[in-house]
Amino acid sequence: MGERSGEDGLLAQAEIAPLTGLAESLGIGRNEWIQVATTPLPETLRLTMNHYDMEWTRQQLRSMGATPLSWSIGNEAYQLPFARGQAPRDGTRERLALLHDTGRVTRQEAASMLPVLVLDPQPNDLLLDLCAAPGSKATHAAERMAPSGVVVANEPISGRVNMLASNRGRLSLHNVMITQHDGRHVGRIPTPGFDAIIADVPCTGSATSRKNKDVWWSWSPKGGRTMFQLQVDITSRGAQLLRPGGTMVYSTCSLDPVENEAVVAEILRKCPWMELIEIDESNVDGLVWHQGCTNWAPLDEEGKPSASPQDVPFFDERYLPPKEHEMLESLKKTRRLYPHDNNTGGFFVALLRHREDATPEGVAKTFIDKLAKRREESGWESRLLDAPPTNRHTVHGASDAEAAVVIQQCRLNGADYSWWKRGKRMAIAPKLVHDRIWAQQTPNKRGDRWPGGTFHPLQVLHVGLPAFVSKNENWRARQESIPLLFSHFSDDLTVIEPEIVLRLLNDEALEPEVIFADQTPPQGALLLRCEHETGSLIINAWCGSRITLMLDKSERRLLSIRLSQEEEE
Repeated sequence: MGERSGEDGLLAQAEIAPLTGLAESLGIGRNEWIQVATTPLPETLRLTMNHYDMEWTRQQLRSMGATPLSWSIGNEAYQLPFARGQAPRDGTRERLALLHDTGRVTRQEAASMLPVLVLDPQPNDLLLDLCAAPGSKATHAAERMAPSGVVVANEPISGRVNMLASNRGRLSLHNVMITQHDGRHVGRIPTPGFDAIIADVPCTGSATSRKNKDVWWSWSPKGGRTMFQLQVDITSRGAQLLRPGGTMVYSTCSLDPVENEAVVAEILRKCPWMELIEIDESNVDGLVWHQGCTNWAPLDEEGKPSASPQDVPFFDERYLPPKEHEMLESLKKTRRLYPHDNNTGGFFVALLRHREDATPEGVAKTFIDKLAKRREESGWESRLLDAPPTNRHTVHGASDAEAAVVIQQCRLNGADYSWWKRGKRMAIAPKLVHDRIWAQQTPNKRGDRWPGGTFHPLQVLHVGLPAFVSKNENWRARQESIPLLFSHFSDDLTVIEPEIVLRLLNDEALEPEVIFADQTPPQGALLLRCEHETGSLIINAWCGSRITLMLDKSERRLLSIRLSQEEEE
């Protein structure tokens, strides 16, 4: 990495990098490209929607100099006055990290917010994110779709599944299901299919030079050509799972037309029931971006247009602009974002729809059985199959009686969810999970049916938010569930003063009488309410011979800062 270090080394590489050749081939001025694409990104983030601490968090962001991203319509996003990862060490860096770690904000590059803004998923929708980890887009969609819509967040790689689960818990999201499939072979759900799909596919990252300096050395034109088929296959599977009238956003963090417009054109060829539609610009009002390309040339390995396309590595006619005139014109409906447009990274988005007139059966194409008529003529009858075997990792639907016990022990009001259990944990999710997936039969490709009462053939690892855990048949709310359940907890929770909370945060082991006076103190897990000038708090604690807090390190530290600042004033 020696020759790559330092600004001078980066600028020297940018002058000769194939990446600069790609930018020039797209009509971006060389000097303008190098000047912006070699500089760090600003720090940007989303404010967590519906968190009970939203107003206090806004105040913290304003004190750091945050300004709203005006084009991020339908959610709150901010840009901070320093480079990504370069927050001042005057306390700002720690506070920003704590706000993220405790789920009050999500640090996310502004350009990567575009897929969800363009798709604009709605409450009650069932959305599939084909390549979801680490989860910034899946959680973005889930926040906008709460409380009734559901995101099925799919990730094929086990290690990255854990990142998804962590981000779901960090943000206290109950409307995320996590599945593990190769994106090209995602399992079915019951008819009619998904209402919306995010296909933010693996790519070469040629638009990420501001946060990933290595692309200046590693990117080459053949990279996009090697990714093309994978991108097509993943997106085609999404098109097969999308119900008529449903919409799908295709996106990459690449500038290469081979990974963008060429892939979209191939999708339209392979999936003729899909059409490109105009993006509603009011969803990103004020954003500067560009129409998709309709003319591009294959590049050689130096990033220069090749006079003989057949001589470039991995050449295929599909990598060129489509010859079909109508398809070529439709590519103007796609959008490109360049780093110098809005002081962001680069991005590509396309919005597609399953034409309702193309599928009068009213179901996703994966359910159209081409052999149905022949089978009917032969007297074949669809069979109801046996449910697949379960194991200790299987998620089961909880009964009303089991849910009632949790509601009573955890002192909840109006908790209108579907309930799911695995081991000693109880999870909650919107009722849509039960009604549209769990309770329905799912046809297989042979026309037989998997029974209700199972997620099969969808390989589900996590359903909703694991909000409660039991010990000796006693249930308690987990810390990550507090933001979600805040408005559902009983009004008669024990109230404690801020100075008592500070003593507990300073690791004082307080006797129960300090809080409960002449009352008989409860034993085990309990929730405490603290009324404070910065807002109401609900705090997870434990009562044994002493009172202790059941908070993780980040929550303890942020709470300590919050209350101590108020005390000092």
